[in-house]
Amino acid sequence: MKESSTVPEDVKQRLNWVLIFIIICFSVLVISLWYLQMIKGEELSKRAVENCIRSLVEDAPRGNIYDRYGEMLVTNRPAVIVSIIPAEVDNLKELSKRLSKIIGLSEEVIEQKVKKYTDNPFKPVKILDDCRKDKIIEIEERKSELKGVVLEVQPRRNYLYHELAAHSLGHVGEIDKEELQRLGNPKFQGGDIIGKTGLEKYYDDILRGEKGGKEVEVDALGREIALLLHRKPVPGKDLVLTIDRDLQLYGENLLYGKRGSIIVSNPYNGEILALVNRPSFNPNLFVSGISYPDWERLSSDPDYPLTNRSVQGVYAPGSIFKVVTAIAALEEGVTNRKRKVYCSGTFELADQVFTCWKELGHGSLSFVDGIAHSCNIYFYTIGKELGIEGFSKYMHKFGLGEKVGIDLPAEALGTIPSSEWKQREHKQIWFPGDTINLSIGQGYLLLTPLQIHSIICAVTTEGEIYRLHLVKEIISPDGETIKEITPEVYRKVDISTSTFRTVKEGLRATILKGTGWRANVKELSIAGKTGTAQNPQGETHAWFMGFAPYENPEVCITIFIENGGEGGEIAAPIARAMLEKYFNTQK
Repeated sequence: MKESSTVPEDVKQRLNWVLIFIIICFSVLVISLWYLQMIKGEELSKRAVENCIRSLVEDAPRGNIYDRYGEMLVTNRPAVIVSIIPAEVDNLKELSKRLSKIIGLSEEVIEQKVKKYTDNPFKPVKILDDCRKDKIIEIEERKSELKGVVLEVQPRRNYLYHELAAHSLGHVGEIDKEELQRLGNPKFQGGDIIGKTGLEKYYDDILRGEKGGKEVEVDALGREIALLLHRKPVPGKDLVLTIDRDLQLYGENLLYGKRGSIIVSNPYNGEILALVNRPSFNPNLFVSGISYPDWERLSSDPDYPLTNRSVQGVYAPGSIFKVVTAIAALEEGVTNRKRKVYCSGTFELADQVFTCWKELGHGSLSFVDGIAHSCNIYFYTIGKELGIEGFSKYMHKFGLGEKVGIDLPAEALGTIPSSEWKQREHKQIWFPGDTINLSIGQGYLLLTPLQIHSIICAVTTEGEIYRLHLVKEIISPDGETIKEITPEVYRKVDISTSTFRTVKEGLRATILKGTGWRANVKELSIAGKTGTAQNPQGETHAWFMGFAPYENPEVCITIFIENGGEGGEIAAPIARAMLEKYFNTQK
């Protein structure tokens, strides 16, 4: 007979108590969930939104820019940015009305800025850059009324010497829609600051650095409760320029009140020691978004202060182009150092009469004297014999009509005329008179001061043209040299040494007894060429190009004064002053 199993009474009692406990716990849980959802749901939901995690982007400080001797030219300063986080705004219209009274922007502008970036409602939208201290205090005092408004400290560009080398340094500004589409880089977002012109643009990838960011928990008033995550921004790399600040400043003072350009460089490595453009502008105006009155003033100024004349301006070179004519004629056997040409003051070609700048003529001149006295008749004569084909060959040898490749954006090409060019552009044949005009740098020929400078550099080195550049070194944020810019010969001009030296002799004679005598310095042997270019739009342009010392050149110089008058009277003394400054500084 099978014995039946029984559960002891005390075990049953304990199991019942456990069951009762489980039922009670489950009941409490259900009641709690019901209470939280039904009774406290709205309040807790509101608190969850109010005590949210806010993600903030921290812009990286752009790299500093120094001159060749370590003098700081461009750095950064802290600026307070007023932004709005759309997701945290209850009533945009009401918020815009309140904020407008504080910062001075219209309600419509504030609303438009917020609505412009709707792709990420949790990303702060910049409303005002570089907020004033009194406005910052007022915003902080009224924080409870300005839900969604945040203040961020971000680095902003600071050009320490204002207009100094402004065209070379360039300026920064907020990225626009076209740039966003063109760059197509996910790293860029609306409101980002990028280089717009000059070195700021050319080296933007190097100067910009990497953004950082942080996540913070904030309360209902937008106050930070806790820092949850922080990734520090990585500063951009620094640039050490080839520019000499003092020489640059001296050149800018020499051109004050004028329109023009000064270029000083080392012909044996391409380092630019001064790149002066006048009139200039203050890049700081663009840092926080240029105001409408300032933009109107700059953009409508008839002197075009925003134009980099050295790189972007194209002009008739006038008599300084005679150096190319002289080289071409010597190389092609059209003339030699002993050949003499008689200048009566006029030159007849068919039914046209071309004149010399000296009305009564120079008389009989040798090759060297023809350069020294810049005799038009001498160059008409050899230019006619050379012909347009000869000119085209040597303009190509010097790289005219091509970019010199300087590390600046928007370099102009100029206009290099030829038979084919005239037929294509003007539907006309090339006339002998066109060749006569070309021989003295007039007619259709247009060059940038930078291209002119490359000519004198080639003559100085006797055939090697080093790429002109403004950056000497790239430095990491911790001070390590990342890259040194090495000299680069980007073009070799296939001209005989004897031709270069004969032309150099003429350039030295120009200073000693010719049109460039105002550039002469007793203690310094200078060689150069003056130029006065006819200009259909007004007074003549004044030019000078040269090098020093004559025996062992250290620097090349090009001076251009727009509508300045005579090259020998206006440009030559400026060249003398710049060279004196440079060599006195070296001593």
